[in-house]
Amino acid sequence: MKDRSEHAEARKLQLHYWYIDECESKDEKYLIGHGIVTGHREMQDSTRAHTSAVQSISIDEAEKELVLTTKNSVYHCPLAYCRFKKQDEYPDIIPDYQKLRQKYKGKLPYPSIEPGKVLLVLANFCHYYFHSVYYVPEGSEDSESLEFHGWPHVGMFQDSYLISVENAPIDLRYFPHYQHVEFYSEDTNDMPLFIENIGDVTLYASTSCGTLKLEPGERKEVKRENAEKEMPMLLGGELYPAGIFEE
Repeated sequence: MKDRSEHAEARKLQLHYWYIDECESKDEKYLIGHGIVTGHREMQDSTRAHTSAVQSISIDEAEKELVLTTKNSVYHCPLAYCRFKKQDEYPDIIPDYQKLRQKYKGKLPYPSIEPGKVLLVLANFCHYYFHSVYYVPEGSEDSESLEFHGWPHVGMFQDSYLISVENAPIDLRYFPHYQHVEFYSEDTNDMPLFIENIGDVTLYASTSCGTLKLEPGERKEVKRENAEKEMPMLLGGELYPAGIFEE
C-alpha cells in the first residue's frame, strides 16, 4: 500500500458535505470552506476540515463541481454534496447559487440492491467510511436508503462503528482503520450482504469470509469466493487515532 502523502499526490483534493462561510478577524473579512476532506497530503481521508482563506470560487459544470482556490491548494467540491441548509445562510458567496441549488439539491446518487439482499455502502469521504445501507424485502420492487442508526462506540482498547436498521433485522459493526474496515458483526438475518465502495481509493473489508478488496466503484458479496487468496498488507491502527470524532 502506498504511503499516504505519495498516494495523495496523484489524487484530486476534494471536499464533500461542504459549505463556504464568511469569517472576520480584526478588520478583515474572508471566506472559509468547510467539509470532509479527501486527497490531502497531510490529513487523513474522511476528516472534517476547513480551508485557509479562499482566494477564488468558480463553477465547473462539466465536472459538476465547485472549485475553491486558496493560496496553496485547489479544492474540488461536488455540487450535489453541498450542505445546502448551511450554505443558505451565505447564498451570495457562490455565483448563481439559487440556480445551482435548484439543480443539485437532493440529487445525490444512491445505489440500489435486489429484493432479499442487504447493501452496505462505504466511501472514504464519509466519517468512519459509512455512507448508507439498503435492504429491499422480498416481493418489493424498490430499493431505498433505510432509516438507520449509525454511531461510534468508544471501546476500552479500540473504537468501533455500529449500524442498526429500523424495522429490519440488520446489525453491522466494524473497527475502522486506514482504508480498511474490520467487521466483528455481520448480522443480516441470513440475507446476502454486499459491500460497495463509492469513494476514490481502494478500501478493504475484513469479514467472516475473508478480506475483500474493493476498488473505487466496485461491489462484492461477502462470501469466500470473493475474498483475497493471500492476506494483503494492511495498515493497522484506528482511523482517527486522536480519539472519537465529534461532529
